Amino acid sequence: MTDPNELSVFEDDPDIPEFTTIFTKAQDRYMLLVGALGALLYMVYFLNQAELWSGLGMLLLSSYLGWTYVKHNKPQPKIILSQEGIQLVGQPFVSWALVHGLHIKPEVKKNVYTENLIFVNNGRIQEIPLSQLDITAWRLEHLLEIYQGRFRYGSVTILPDNLDESELTND
Repeated sequence: MTDPNELSVFEDDPDIPEFTTIFTKAQDRYMLLVGALGALLYMVYFLNQAELWSGLGMLLLSSYLGWTYVKHNKPQPKIILSQEGIQLVGQPFVSWALVHGLHIKPEVKKNVYTENLIFVNNGRIQEIPLSQLDITAWRLEHLLEIYQGRFRYGSVTILPDNLDESELTND
């Protein structure tokens, strides 16, 4: 365990870009796909029975359900992280200076384990279930640590351990 009086050192991760967009997971709406395929089968049946209008109606229904499935199956951006702050899509940008109590809270309810990203901005409590996001809790925690560290300490360049001090001077 680290001593709280000890000065913590921020180490920047050069692999993390200037900003990161976190997307939602693709939603599993298989009932739309099943409905589209079922309507397509009924279309074939109706056209085979010379029911032109019923067949065209089923073709329209099948097309609509298929289009809706494709539209809702795409991941949507949810959170944007940067050195300056955090933004939930559809809400205003919030500086790291105004974000308080940022943590990932594990929770167990009825034998179901969930994790939520919780923080307070401008007096509002934001709670985002990580099960909706396409990122692991470990990776999100690492990103938050790096971006907040960059905000507090600025971008820090980490030099290799085997570098001589004579190489640092411009003589």
